[in-house]
Amino acid sequence: MSLPLRILLDVNVWVANLMATAKGRQGTAAQRIVSMVTSGRWGDEERETQLVVSLEMLETLEHVLKRQGASSDSAEAYTEAIKSIMKYGPDELDPYLLLGGREQFAMADVEDAGVLATAFASKTSLLVTDNLKDFQTNDSLRVDTRIVTASSRSRQLHALRHQRSDVDVIVAHPLDVMAWLEQRLSFEPETLWNQIAKFALASAAVGAVDDEGAGTTTRRPQSPCR
Repeated sequence: MSLPLRILLDVNVWVANLMATAKGRQGTAAQRIVSMVTSGRWGDEERETQLVVSLEMLETLEHVLKRQGASSDSAEAYTEAIKSIMKYGPDELDPYLLLGGREQFAMADVEDAGVLATAFASKTSLLVTDNLKDFQTNDSLRVDTRIVTASSRSRQLHALRHQRSDVDVIVAHPLDVMAWLEQRLSFEPETLWNQIAKFALASAAVGAVDDEGAGTTTRRPQSPCR
């Protein structure tokens, strides 16, 4: 029996989930990922999931929600619900209060360094974020996954791999995570990384995905990038 899959959702994923719901959208990548994590079941095989989040991330999320017009009570209730999902998950984890550790990552954004430090402290397997570029370091591996076009602007998505001692973390965009679920890929970090690197090398096909009603299209790349 597989151990629970530890997943860290960056603040921007929680915000994207709420924004999509507020606009009446259904089935966006962020919404589907949040739904699986909150239900504790991952993909068609319904592997158990363990949500990972830090107190600092919850505080940031609460501030963001208030800036966007949420009341103090509703913002606090939302973050408390996230905290409960983590505490009552299969591994019964408490939110991580990081007193140090972010300095080990050479990252320009201090908050993102704290997020990555949380992933390492909790031995997270998958970190899902829309903010890929700030998680790339000199020590991380990178493979390009797809090109996303929205409102006539293109963006190259990629996955990252961070490894240290007994910790192996894959950092990925919600669109890629949903594509891997549909392809029934394993989310064990080493296996997942080998699979997506192989696909990136072999794939010359072009695919299209529409996400969040924004006319977004995606194309698979010709080759990977480190």
